[in-house]
Amino acid sequence: MRRTMRTQDSGSGTFMIGIICGACVGAAIGMMFAPKPGAEMRRQLADQGEWLRQQAAEQAEWLRQRAGDLYGGASQTVNDMMARGREAYSVGRDAFNKARPHNGHAGDMG
Repeated sequence: MRRTMRTQDSGSGTFMIGIICGACVGAAIGMMFAPKPGAEMRRQLADQGEWLRQQAAEQAEWLRQRAGDLYGGASQTVNDMMARGREAYSVGRDAFNKARPHNGHAGDMG
């Protein structure tokens, strides 16, 4: 279930990046075909470039945070599983020792 949620989160981030890039490319092409003086066109393209840079920086930060969250969650899960494994091993070892003849003391035999 968690794996499905991660895939959906990853897909939505990629989709948003695609929408932003597509909007920027469409705006740039639209401005190139609009009848405007060269200086105004260059200013608008520079503004669009700055907007795109800001959007990319925001998406990169969001992705960094998301990756950090996923890493932290995975790390905690692994640590929890290791602790459970150690505990299960200890319980199993104790049960085995109690079930052995003479309560686990090899020197008592004989």
